Amino acid sequence: MAFTEVLSVVFPVFSIIGLGYLFASFRSISLEPIMEVLLYLTIPALVISSLTDSPIVTSDLVEVSAVAAAVVAATALASRLYLSFRPMEDRRGFYMAAMFMNSGNMGFPLALLAFGSAGLSVAVVYFIAVSLLVYSVGISIAKGRGGMTEIFRLPLIYAAGTGLVLNLSGLALPAALKNTVDLLGAATIPLMQVSLGYRLYSARVAHLGDSLACTAIRIGVGAAAAWFVTGLFGMGGLNRQVAILASSMPSAVMNFVMTHRYGGRSDLVASTIAVSTVVSVVTTPVVLVLISD
Repeated sequence: MAFTEVLSVVFPVFSIIGLGYLFASFRSISLEPIMEVLLYLTIPALVISSLTDSPIVTSDLVEVSAVAAAVVAATALASRLYLSFRPMEDRRGFYMAAMFMNSGNMGFPLALLAFGSAGLSVAVVYFIAVSLLVYSVGISIAKGRGGMTEIFRLPLIYAAGTGLVLNLSGLALPAALKNTVDLLGAATIPLMQVSLGYRLYSARVAHLGDSLACTAIRIGVGAAAAWFVTGLFGMGGLNRQVAILASSMPSAVMNFVMTHRYGGRSDLVASTIAVSTVVSVVTTPVVLVLISD
């Protein structure tokens, strides 16, 4: 992939995030209603829309989901190793920030711009797998106990099930309903990016050493694990490219939301989100060049 092609993919994504950051500098709003709209309306619509746009082979679905799970496990193990040398009274925030990547806010637009609608469909499958882990294992980590049933209280799993059933069965939504779902889902990506930029404005860099270590695990170990696992599975083409790209994304904003809600080290998480997002300005173009055929 030539430099101009990489720039055409990366620049719009980080520019819109930057606009969200700039907006936060002169206008104060509550992101909670926007998060609710994303969580309960636009993301489920985008999931159904993307899963019904391109045919998905069951083996591809299993492979991409397996890579996502393997990357989360690998970053958890790397975090455990780091924390064995750097004891912390509360480790929950570090684990969350290292394990769960921003496969939605940044993964969606990057996959779409780099690989088109087919790439977005793969990114959605990856996102669903990670989200199921976030809202089960992730909440269990953040709370310190329980949380495994949280996924059934959110519409994502039902949207994913609907989309997969329609895709694998060959059934199609009526045109009017499909257009409605497509239109609603199209609002997801810009809303996610602006929200990320807005949230980053209030993030403060603290515990720089730990934040850098967590960033290295999240981006470096994440990308390396995806590279290894996709090679182990013999994956190639679009599935491999999108899986590695998604695995190299910075820490997700949802990690801050959950640690803040359940009493973890939200200061470390917010710092890691800020640091890893800044670092990804450099690492994302490098990953795009490396995964290009």
